[in-house]
Amino acid sequence: MKRKLPRSAVEPLIAYCNEAAGEADGSASHLFEHYLELMKKYEDFFFDEPWPETLDETSSLISREERDFVEAGASYAEKCERATVVRLKRAISLEGFDSECFAGHDELGSEPCWDCAVPDAVSLRKEVEADEQRKRENEEAMKSSEPSWMTKQMHEFYRRSDVVRDDEMRLVKLRFYEDVGGAEGKSCEVKNKYTCPYGEASEQLIKDGMLAKRIWQEIRWYDHHWNPSHTCIPAQNDMKWYHYGEPSIIDVASYDDVTKAIEDGRLERIIAEHERYMKEMGCGPWAL
Repeated sequence: MKRKLPRSAVEPLIAYCNEAAGEADGSASHLFEHYLELMKKYEDFFFDEPWPETLDETSSLISREERDFVEAGASYAEKCERATVVRLKRAISLEGFDSECFAGHDELGSEPCWDCAVPDAVSLRKEVEADEQRKRENEEAMKSSEPSWMTKQMHEFYRRSDVVRDDEMRLVKLRFYEDVGGAEGKSCEVKNKYTCPYGEASEQLIKDGMLAKRIWQEIRWYDHHWNPSHTCIPAQNDMKWYHYGEPSIIDVASYDDVTKAIEDGRLERIIAEHERYMKEMGCGPWAL
């Protein structure tokens, strides 16, 4: 087995480097040399088997071997290098180099980011702003001499107690993701650990986000089972898990009370109830 690139892959790889460098205002030759250096540095992995005749377009799942190779990196920077090598290898066959496969394949880096709270915080900020804009427009419409029927209906809807609570709870969730999940002041469109705009801080963001989301699952479950909703009517045989009319344990519309509940043990009561629910119902923590 010859440890080298297929001749058919060299020219399209150079073409990709020219395009990528142009978009980033960089040097195509430096980028191409960088890729060659990575291939050589990790040649035992990169050239460990003959090149396929053609790319298997039906196989997009990352293998255990590929994951282990990336995670064997001693630092975040080395893991990023190894992730690039995996993507390069996946994009090469005897037919050539597939730039779309290389540029578009992000499963390896995107999966760990599922736990990061930054993308969720970005979405929540957009939701809050859009909702506030709708409310402002509704208030302006209500000032007219003859507001429409729809305007009046929406005005009443925005003032309904459960809607107000949901809106306030969303603000608490956003602040919780920003404070506990580390998302404050951050935004991300990449959603890929190995091209993260925050570099090696991505690993801590993933850990913090995982914690924030796990706790918020419990807050969400509590809200669903203690606070009545106009849109949810529990089945009669499930009513033992619903505590409508009972004294409130956590004020989900108050960030201070949510954080205090974590410290003073009230959340532990919710978790214990939730665990009994999951065991009896045979479901996971995400299920309501």
